Amino acid sequence: MFEKYPMNHYEFSDHAGGIEQYEQTVKMTPEETENYALIINADYRLQGYVDVLRFFPSPDDAFRRGYHLQSFSRMYSNAEYYTSRTGSPSFLILYTIAGGGILTYGGNTYRLKEGDLFWIDCGQPHTYRTDGPFWDHTDMHISGAGVQTLYEEFSAGSHCVLRAGQIPFLTGDTEAVLDAYSTPASHRTMRTAHCIETLLYHLILAADETLNRQPQKTVLLQNLIAYMHEHFREPLTMDALSDLCGLSKYHLSREFCKLTGFPPIEYLIRLRLEEARVLLAGSALPVCEIARLSGIENEAYFSRLFHQRMHMTPGAYRKQTAGKKE
Repeated sequence: MFEKYPMNHYEFSDHAGGIEQYEQTVKMTPEETENYALIINADYRLQGYVDVLRFFPSPDDAFRRGYHLQSFSRMYSNAEYYTSRTGSPSFLILYTIAGGGILTYGGNTYRLKEGDLFWIDCGQPHTYRTDGPFWDHTDMHISGAGVQTLYEEFSAGSHCVLRAGQIPFLTGDTEAVLDAYSTPASHRTMRTAHCIETLLYHLILAADETLNRQPQKTVLLQNLIAYMHEHFREPLTMDALSDLCGLSKYHLSREFCKLTGFPPIEYLIRLRLEEARVLLAGSALPVCEIARLSGIENEAYFSRLFHQRMHMTPGAYRKQTAGKKE
């Protein structure tokens, strides 16, 4: 898979230390040195060989602030290989191709076998090393302002590892990132950022499905939303909605907005106005009756709400939709 990408090949017999010693063993350009210093500056012992994707300058700094590929490599390490670091402004996605490794992170230890993947925050203390005679793995270091939020979604409940069989999308997503990064083209950095984001979302969804970790609050809110869709014509207040889902009004408002993009009452209003739009376009009922059937008893209040959201009166909307039908 990786043969088609421009890679630099390095071999190590026995080497340990930080970036200064690494430079003595591996000849890098100044740009490569700057690019890799943040992720290599660690305590480590390198044994085996590594193929590193060549560095491509990314002048489009606006997109680098979103999702940025710092480095990608494939490493074949022997028995004594390890890396230990903390405080690095990077996130690492490591995939085990063959052999085995051990990750220590967040107070937990994980054994990694063929097909396993971990995603960690390199700013937190961590160590990973070969488990057995060899460890063949890929390392993708990413950064950017948007990564932290997605990582928090992925790592909920101290989760950081996905097992073989849970990530069938990985090969395709990885190729998409490498293709975008290594192919000179218009908006290369934007394309790379988009591919990285897709990979991260797939990892989050895989973690959710694997752990069946749907927060109880989310289940409560989904049930509440279904109830609102069935009963929006009834007089539903914040107090009533709060009682229905068992959350305080403050927590209900905050969590509901996170899930739907709207506060509960605004969501309810939009449900009612959508029903009104259907009735205005498809019936000859008077506006007062449409207001009532949509869950709003006061016609004047209904007309004001409709005008605020639709930027026209109910009567004007009816005329407009009638004209489209003719």
